[in-house]
Order: sequence, then structure tokens, then C-alpha cells
Amino acid sequence: MASLNLPGIGSAIEQRIASVDGETLTPIVRTVLDDGTATVAEWHRTPLHCGAGGGYFGTALFRFEGTAATRSGRSDWSVVLKVLAHRPGEAPSGHPYWKREAEAYRSDLLEDVEGPLVPAELYDVDEFPGEAVWLWLADLTDEYDDDWPLEQYRRAARHLGQFNGGYIGETDRIEEPWVVERTFDFGTTAGVVALVDQVPDDPIVRRQFPTAEDRERLLAAWQARERFVDARETVPRTFCHFDAFGRNLFATSTADGTLRTVAIDWDQCGLARVGDDAGALVLLTLMFFDWPIDRADELERAVLDGYREGLADVGWDGPAAVVSRGYRLHVVNRWLEWVGALRVYLDDGLHDWVADLVDRPFEDVLAGNRELHRYVFDTIDELELGETPSVLPDDGAPNRLKRGY
Repeated sequence: MASLNLPGIGSAIEQRIASVDGETLTPIVRTVLDDGTATVAEWHRTPLHCGAGGGYFGTALFRFEGTAATRSGRSDWSVVLKVLAHRPGEAPSGHPYWKREAEAYRSDLLEDVEGPLVPAELYDVDEFPGEAVWLWLADLTDEYDDDWPLEQYRRAARHLGQFNGGYIGETDRIEEPWVVERTFDFGTTAGVVALVDQVPDDPIVRRQFPTAEDRERLLAAWQARERFVDARETVPRTFCHFDAFGRNLFATSTADGTLRTVAIDWDQCGLARVGDDAGALVLLTLMFFDWPIDRADELERAVLDGYREGLADVGWDGPAAVVSRGYRLHVVNRWLEWVGALRVYLDDGLHDWVADLVDRPFEDVLAGNRELHRYVFDTIDELELGETPSVLPDDGAPNRLKRGY
């Protein structure tokens, strides 16, 4: 096979992928088709787009599809192979950790998920020590063809609220070594903030932060970063997906018509705060231009309403202000983290890559980012860090009833 040209995917992995044959695929296809007699008749492999740089580098996706001989005749089948390449030096307790998604699938945390937010079905796991872990996953189709109406965002948010709400008050019981507190990485943000401050007339800088007020507000947000991070301690802890937005979520339904949201890409899951998954859903949707930025307030209202409903569905009746606080703190902190990635815009050779990633002309990306920055500035204005909303009842235990419905 031709080289994948992906950072972290070496020739040994490429050769192993190329060697996948009908014998390798047959047990997986039998699981997909729920037919122990199925035999692969023909198949082909297609590389899939793998997000921003293949996640944390070393991730590759392929769709295998074809036909099989079954009890009832020929049947079509398809499956997704996700390759997680070994990255030396990454420990389970860190971010990133190359094998976190595989560990999540092999744990009870995802196996026992109840409710309408579920992980993509896992058919098999292959582990090649020192090289990679392979996840054979369901090939999913979104019922809205990845063009969600507002109501679907609200529904997905409600499902995320039910998922998060089930873990409030239960996180101390999670003892998996790969489940750690999800933090924000501002390591590259300082350089971008300094650039904006020192060379405001740079063409790329000027198109994203065109006014003195824009630049001053960026600097003020950067100077307040520790307050934004510390304020999260006032929000109840839960277990989160942390990367939940339309490109990682699929609107589906079961055979009896039950609406579900199926989530992929669990590599960032971990301990976080109420409101984090709602914040990710809005911010990442806007960041990837999957919803008009001039209608961001409409999206925010739908997501927060749905998310609060989901929390209430599973018995959590904490203050609405706490949910809004957690949501806004995620938006602000995640945005500050993302600002550091804007350094890639300074490389003319990466402009086409950025445009391809978000499926927009590069000039439109710059204009959209400018509006996104201003949306976050407005979000900062709505944060009240001087007062801490009441989160815990008098006995110090989270105001939570039970997991389930």
C-alpha cells in the first residue's frame, strides 16, 4: 500500500494493515452480521479522514467493506478499523495517552453505559505490543447526514446531560489508572498572545484580532487564565467525553425507534465538570463551522436547555446557575487552549490543510474565527467569578439521586 504519510504511523504498521486479508476479516464480519457461518467473499479498504492531525498523531482510520456469503445469501458489510499507534513516554495518568480509548472500551465504564448516549459498538480489539492497538468498530451513519437541525443539538445535549449526570457523586469510585482529571494545555497559547500583542499588523493577526479592543480583550483573558481554571473547582465533578460535538457524535435510532446518540473518539474522556460536555458541543461546533456563528446564541440556548433536562432526567437537581457556570468556564478555557493552535495559520503551507479540515476557504476561516473570538469575549462577560454558586447541600454530598432513569 502507498505510504499513509501520517505522523506516528510507521512502516511496520502500514505493512500490517496491508496484510489484512479475508481470513483476518471473517471473524469480525461474522460479528457484524451476527452470522457464525458468514464467509468474506470480496472486500476493499478505504482510508478515512482523521481529524486535526490524526488526533494526537499516530491515529489512522480505515473503512473495510464488501460482501459475504451467509445463510440467507450474499450480504453487504462494513466496519471501521481505528489504529492507535504506540507513542513512547505517554503514561496512563497523562494527557495525551495513546491507549486511553482502547482502555475505555475494555473497561466497565463504557461497557455498562446506560441511556441514549452510547459508545460506538466495538467488535474486536487487536493489540500488537510496542507497536499499536487496533479497534474494530461499527461503521456508523448519521440520520441527518451530518447536517443537524437545532432540535438534534438539543437532543444530543440532553443525552450528554443524562450521561454526565449518572456519574455525579460517583467519580471517587472510578479507579481506572487512565481516568484522570481533564485539564487544559495553554503551553502554546503564550506565544500566540505575545505575537498578537507585539505584531498586531501582521496580516493573519489583523484579520483575526482587527481592533485594539479585540487584542486587549485577548490579553485580559490570558491574564485571567488561572482564575478561569481555578473557578472550575466550584462545579461538581463527573465523567465526561470531553470532545463531544457533531463530528464525534451520530444521531441514530434503534429498531424500535428509540433515539440515541452514538459517540466515537473517546481518547479525551476523563474526570471533568458538569457543563464541560455542553461547552464542548457548542464551542467545537462553532470552531469547525458546523453551525452559523451569527446564530451562536440560538445554539447555546438549545444545548443548555437540553443538557439541563438530561441532568434532571437522572435525578440531579442542582442549581441552573452551576450548569451555566460550568458551561461558560469550559468555553473560555477550551478557547484559550485553542488559541495556541492558531500559530499554524502563520505557515502559508498549512492554509490549504486548515481549509480542508473545516471545509471552508481559508479567508472564511479567518473571518469566522474573528466572530468566534468575540462570542467568547461575550461569554467571559457573563462569567461572575467573584461569587461561588451553591453546589453542595449541607451534608457535603452532591445533590444527586441515582444513576439511571
